Amino acid sequence: MRAELLGKTYRLKNEISSLALSLNSEVTEKEVRSKWNTYTPKPTYRYTVAEDGSFNKRHYLGFYLYSVCGYAVGYRENGEFVEEVTGDINLSVIKRSDLVDDYFRMLMFLSELKAVLRLSEKEKPSVIILDGTLSSRFITFFPKTDWFSNEDFEGKIAQVSGEFIPEIKDNLMKEDITSFSEQIKQGVSERLEGILGEKGRRRDVLEAAFSKLAYFEYLLLLHRLFYGLDWNPVVIGVAKTSHLTEIFNRSMPDIRIFHQFIKETGYSEPVYVDLEQKKWEFSEVFEYLEKDIAVELKDTSIKYFYGKYDRGRTISLIEVYENPQLTEDVTPERILDILNYYSVVGYPFLLRKADNEVRITNRDMDLIENLLDLKREIHGREGLK
Repeated sequence: MRAELLGKTYRLKNEISSLALSLNSEVTEKEVRSKWNTYTPKPTYRYTVAEDGSFNKRHYLGFYLYSVCGYAVGYRENGEFVEEVTGDINLSVIKRSDLVDDYFRMLMFLSELKAVLRLSEKEKPSVIILDGTLSSRFITFFPKTDWFSNEDFEGKIAQVSGEFIPEIKDNLMKEDITSFSEQIKQGVSERLEGILGEKGRRRDVLEAAFSKLAYFEYLLLLHRLFYGLDWNPVVIGVAKTSHLTEIFNRSMPDIRIFHQFIKETGYSEPVYVDLEQKKWEFSEVFEYLEKDIAVELKDTSIKYFYGKYDRGRTISLIEVYENPQLTEDVTPERILDILNYYSVVGYPFLLRKADNEVRITNRDMDLIENLLDLKREIHGREGLK
């Protein structure tokens, strides 16, 4: 970095100091404490499975190399860890560079859900923890054909993808990403060629179809998590950050305000998530072919609260799925008791382990690049080296 630019950091010192003063003038400690229920968690073991995901990418002229991974881990009462890993390493010819991360994040979410469902269906845990919020899983973008191709195919690619939803459902848990399995790829390729002729064999056309199928697969997995598990576990999401301002209606996020004034363990009163503002726009094909699943996903009820369950600094945003099949009341106190059992320095160690195990680093991408002999592939920045 140039020294001229670095020198500008000094003028920010006063502004940083003023942030806390500004917050103190916006909201009083009395108001914050009126929103907080002090509670001392009682560490309670419940067999719990947690998950996390990661993705990384490299851009070359004309295509991306990417890796996505989902990881789930459970902790048995005898101290034994059990785990499940899913993922993919692949190439993409996506042309919308502004949507690259959205696409790969969707594949990451898919891998996370596949990993946690596979492990959970084997282990039958009492609690499933997703890294981050549950509501964030409802804002994944539907991949459009123009992400991959400039040509208009009048919805034919989406229609072909929809034809393979039954096959995805029948084989949902058999592949890491079923939509990318050789069996599905072959069938989609033949169908596209039959409808579009030679264009049906183009890589951009094929990937446009596979990406839609992957999205449909993601929705099926999300539905399975909320409605398809026969032993009815408690499903929660735990997030370290949040931009929500619904509780205090101030310029600062609610979680930052709680951090400013709250030191003792406890929780805020639960609030329902307004999923109407977060839900995705279903593709017409999926909503038409899987109407019952689409309706149930749209009716999913989630509530959230802020919780501090250990002596560390961390206050988490905790989202809870209101499972209509659960007869017991899943109270914030019960959830804090469970999270306290797993907490290390204010954060569940299962989520820490998942984060460490799943992370795809730049060094990992270097290794993949070397194994694929892509080191000499053109990036477009060679003149700067």
